[in-house]
Amino acid sequence: MTGDATDGLVRSLAETLPAPIDELHVAAILESRGVTDEAAREHYRHDDVFALARTVFQRLPGPPADTRAPVAGPRPSRWRTLAHGPLYILPSAVYPAVFAELGPVAMVRGLVFATALGWVWGMGMSLAAHRLLGEGRAAGRLLRRFVAAGLGVALAGAVALALTGPGGPLLVAFVLAQLGFQLACGVLIFDRGEVRVFVVMLPAFAAGVLHVVSGYAPAMVGVTLAMGASSSVLALAAAWRATTPAAEPPGAPPVRTAVVAALPGAWYAAMSALFLLSTDARFVTARFDLAIAVAPLACAMGAVEWRSHHFDARARELLHRARDAAEFLREVRRTLVRELTLCLLVVGGFALVLLAVLAASGVLTSRGALLIDAHVVLGGAYFLGFLLANYGRYRLLLGIATGVTAAQLLGAGLAAARFAPHGEVPIFLACSGILLALLLTALRDTVGRVHHYR
Repeated sequence: MTGDATDGLVRSLAETLPAPIDELHVAAILESRGVTDEAAREHYRHDDVFALARTVFQRLPGPPADTRAPVAGPRPSRWRTLAHGPLYILPSAVYPAVFAELGPVAMVRGLVFATALGWVWGMGMSLAAHRLLGEGRAAGRLLRRFVAAGLGVALAGAVALALTGPGGPLLVAFVLAQLGFQLACGVLIFDRGEVRVFVVMLPAFAAGVLHVVSGYAPAMVGVTLAMGASSSVLALAAAWRATTPAAEPPGAPPVRTAVVAALPGAWYAAMSALFLLSTDARFVTARFDLAIAVAPLACAMGAVEWRSHHFDARARELLHRARDAAEFLREVRRTLVRELTLCLLVVGGFALVLLAVLAASGVLTSRGALLIDAHVVLGGAYFLGFLLANYGRYRLLLGIATGVTAAQLLGAGLAAARFAPHGEVPIFLACSGILLALLLTALRDTVGRVHHYR
């Protein structure tokens, strides 16, 4: 029976895979067909998928001599990717002026709402647009619709905030400007327009810096807000111009397909935003070391994203160099640990600089240092999350992210008082560590599945 099952598998693969490159190529096909290690043991009497693939490969026709050259897709530009984190925090230079005009309560409510909405909406928009490009369809029309709809949702939410609390029309304008920049930045980055983002935001950034340098002079508040609004409008105009819709080919699948496919990514973005902002939003108007604790992570996010691309490229190289499945699995796991370590070192480097500056200024507290450390750990978790998302393992990713976020919210609500002052900080650090450990465990086997790199 076992021989018959293996024979049938060989015949089936011989019809669709007459010239396999190597046993890893066969393993990738088996995995893509749903053959697991358990199935290899129960139905084919082999220890795992790789052992089964070795047997099948030996019984299939050999490959042509010129088929072993690796084929890799284009890699994103390193410097463009590294710039993503700093670009998204450019508007923060305007925040002191917004704080002076709106007050702490209104600003925090508006900032948290706009940031969370932009995070989730932008993730969904990017995933849907990439799916359209992958199917050969124009993404410009979809991006425009996402931006317009996002601004509509932001307007409705901002009006609701203004009607139920302080802020008034200026709060509405702040939310629209913040979300408009986030969505425009996402569109322009999608279009490889990082330089355009920097150029249009330069007036707002410069005005914000001058406001701070002037000692928060009241005369600079209005100028800074005007520059911030102008830069946001310019960013939206640049994004609108960059998304001139191209004609869609006849018979193209409906846009709804791409939008529905983006929902898991949007849900992961929602969990990420809730996990981060439920803690950081509490400290926006707190002591300076607590308020600025997220800065190292924000500055290093481009580097974290880049390392995820680098890992994927490195894994493809290992796949084509490996002599057998065991060697590939061993080397790709080592590479995962090395890349994770590098991400932690990059975020940690920014954190060390911030800690040194805060300590020299005499404003660093133990809770501030702990919160900065928590964001370093979270940077490592984000790197692992990028990898799981790249592999399409959203069910596993969403389960982990949702569970840890729920635990963090529950822990902050029930136990924060026991760890006062600012008991949310150690809980946030612990949950960030748990998130990193769970994602690393999930990736231990996932990174060894060779069909991810074929």
